[in-house]
Amino acid sequence: MASWILGLALGVLAAVLAVAYLWLVRRPETENAAGLRAVADLRWREFATIVGQAMQQRGLRDAVQGHEHGSEQMMMTDGDSLWLLSCKHGMAYQLGASSVEELASAMHLAGARNGILLTEGRAGRDALAAAAGYGIEVIDGRRLWHLLKPFMPAATTARIVSMADAQAKRHTLIALGGALALGLVVTVLPWPWGRPDETPRSAAPAAAQVAAPATPAQVDPGVAMAPAGDGSIQANPDPATESRYQADIARTLTMVPGITRAYWLTRATLVIDRTGTDQLVWPFICGELERYPSLRTVRVQLNPRPDSDDQVRWRQCRTV
Repeated sequence: MASWILGLALGVLAAVLAVAYLWLVRRPETENAAGLRAVADLRWREFATIVGQAMQQRGLRDAVQGHEHGSEQMMMTDGDSLWLLSCKHGMAYQLGASSVEELASAMHLAGARNGILLTEGRAGRDALAAAAGYGIEVIDGRRLWHLLKPFMPAATTARIVSMADAQAKRHTLIALGGALALGLVVTVLPWPWGRPDETPRSAAPAAAQVAAPATPAQVDPGVAMAPAGDGSIQANPDPATESRYQADIARTLTMVPGITRAYWLTRATLVIDRTGTDQLVWPFICGELERYPSLRTVRVQLNPRPDSDDQVRWRQCRTV
C-alpha cells in the first residue's frame, strides 16, 4: 500500500472518530455541566418554580392550589394518587440510601404512593438500589439539566448552548489539526511494510555475494581456514578455550568436499568420516589442525569410505 494512501486513510479515520467523540460525547457533557451550574445558582424560589413547571409537563400539579413552595418537599398529584417530591438544591449533594429512606418515611406519613428525589448533585449506587425498592424515582445531575432546560430563562439557555458549541468547535479544529499531522507523519516517515519497491535492487546481488560462502573446493589447502571467532589463537589455551577450538575445527572440516562428518572421539582423537581419498582430504585436515598449536599433534582417525575395502587408519599431521 502506498504511504500516502495509508496516511490519508489514518488521517480521515482519526478525524471522523475525534469529531464524533467531541460532538456526541464531550459537547453534551460540557452543556450539562454548565447547565447544572446555572441551575445551582438559582434562588430556591426560582428553582422550585422551574421544577414545578417541569413536573406539570409530566402530568403532575400541586396537590394544594396556591401552595407556596417554601420547603424542599412538594406534595403533588396526578389526579389519582399523591406524589411527594423532595428537592436537594445544590451541586454538593451526594445522595445515599439514607436520603431515599428519609423520603420513603415522609411518603408514608403523607400517604403518598409515589416519590421523586431530585438534585443537581449525584446519587450513589446505594441510593439507586434503595430507590428501586421503594418505588422512588431519582433524578440527579445526569438527567436534571435536560428536564429543566426548556423552562430555564431563554438568555441563560442560549448562553450555555453557545458556549458548548464554541468549545466543541475549538476542540474540533485542534483534533483536525492532529489528524492532519498524523496523516503527514505516516506519509513522510519510511515505513518498512509500505515501501517494498524502494529496496535498492543493486543491493540484492551484493547481498548474494556476501551471503554466498566460498566453497571449500576453492580454498587452497595450504592456506589455513579461519576458525570461528575473532580472538587470536592461544598456544596454551585453557580447557574451555581448547574445547571451542575443537568445535571450530569439526565445524570447518565438515564443510570440506569429501568429508561427510568430523567429530572428536576424545580430546586427542579427531574422527573423520569421508567419501574422498586420503590425497583429497588430508591436506585440508592438516591445514586446519596446524592453525592451532595445542592441537597440531592430535591423532586423526580416518574411517573407511563407504563401499570400499579401506581400513581404519590413524595419522598425525605433526609429531612435535
